[in-house]
Amino acid sequence: MGIMMFTIFFVTDLFLILIFQFALSPAYRYANGMYLGVHIPTEHKNNSDVTDLVASAKKTLKHFQIINALLCTAIAFITFANLGIFTILYMAWLFEYCVLIGFLQNKYHKKLYALKMQNGWLIESQRQKVYIDTRVSADAGSSPLSFKWHVVLLIVDIAAFIPYLVNGDPHYKIFMYTFFICSLSINAVALPFHIFVNHSERKVYSEDSKLNQIISTTMKKYKGTALLLMSFLNSIAWIFAALSTYISGTFSNTYFYVYISIQLISVFCLIVPLFMAEARKKELLDSDLHPIYVDDDEYWKSGYYYNPNDTHLFVDNRMQSGNYSLNFAKKGAWIFSGVTAAVIIGCIIFALCAILPLINLKEEITLTDNGILTISAGGYTSEIDVNDITELKLLGELPDDSFLRTNGASTDSYDIGRYEGRTLGKCSLYVFDGYSPILMIKSDDTLVFVNSKEDGEIERLYVELSQ
Repeated sequence: MGIMMFTIFFVTDLFLILIFQFALSPAYRYANGMYLGVHIPTEHKNNSDVTDLVASAKKTLKHFQIINALLCTAIAFITFANLGIFTILYMAWLFEYCVLIGFLQNKYHKKLYALKMQNGWLIESQRQKVYIDTRVSADAGSSPLSFKWHVVLLIVDIAAFIPYLVNGDPHYKIFMYTFFICSLSINAVALPFHIFVNHSERKVYSEDSKLNQIISTTMKKYKGTALLLMSFLNSIAWIFAALSTYISGTFSNTYFYVYISIQLISVFCLIVPLFMAEARKKELLDSDLHPIYVDDDEYWKSGYYYNPNDTHLFVDNRMQSGNYSLNFAKKGAWIFSGVTAAVIIGCIIFALCAILPLINLKEEITLTDNGILTISAGGYTSEIDVNDITELKLLGELPDDSFLRTNGASTDSYDIGRYEGRTLGKCSLYVFDGYSPILMIKSDDTLVFVNSKEDGEIERLYVELSQ
């Protein structure tokens, strides 16, 4: 368990850091007439104040990335000690990383913009113009790769679920429903995003209309490839999980590891084409003899895009290569951001409420004078009327059954919460690994397995309940 959790989070964190590095690095090179998202006239790009500021920003980013790579690695090791503490520290690190990396980016962007305005480095002929290439606009919506393939993958996802839905082992329904919803959601999000990419890639870079068309087609091709590869591998992971479980009648750890591995590969296949797209675009722009620069820095001066005259809700993010930014002059941007923030905060609060009781886990077993047995641990509680008990048994270990967690926590140290056994059915576990005996308590509608770290406590409980 610990090795699996460590591997998942360690690889995910490195992917996250590499994605930000990929997105932010181009801003530190002079491209499209800009440094750090600020237009600097060509004759001033080697100004010592400019180069010093850019070098300082680049150095700060490098140190920030190294520190956070070490920090997230250290936090990942906590999965071997305490999953609850790890979860809290991980969420804190994730919040710190995302907030501070945005803060650092905006900090140096604002400094460079202030330097530009202080020196009056403005080219009136480039200010706030809108260029339209009719050839590129005419191709809006078309693409070398059709978005309709996502529809095919959605149909395949649903078809792969049908055999399990009709005649699959219900013991694994939580896993199957979760994986199915996740797979369907990923492909459902990729579909409209692919359509959006096909319609949005019509920016004018050059006076050469043919070059604009080549760049537009190239970006559509690479981004479409990235989205389709991700969706395809996501479907492969789901189909493997669904059919393997249906055919074998079980869902083993091996199946889970294969599923996670394929999903990690899908993330890699999403990122690589985006790298290639930006590299190819840079190559094409470097060969351009008639570039067009539009100085609209005024709309980015706060570190985010705010342009009341632009009807678009999403625009290319000039400070994060390959990414998109919201136009915060539009009401929809604030609604989208608010809903997203509310969902994230809600998830964090839910996770904290679920995890906090599992830190320094304590078990409480009480038997009242009126014969009500209460067992609680980690936020889970079971109550049994002693008069309703139909079977009471001391066991050396848990029965040889396949226990599937439906709502609870399972680590190398304990199994707490609601489970479902293949033969025993629904039950509650309050079991610490390595401690015996385990007391099985059964009534007409309740089955509980409980042990204790306190020597003799379970034996005493067994005697009390047996009288």
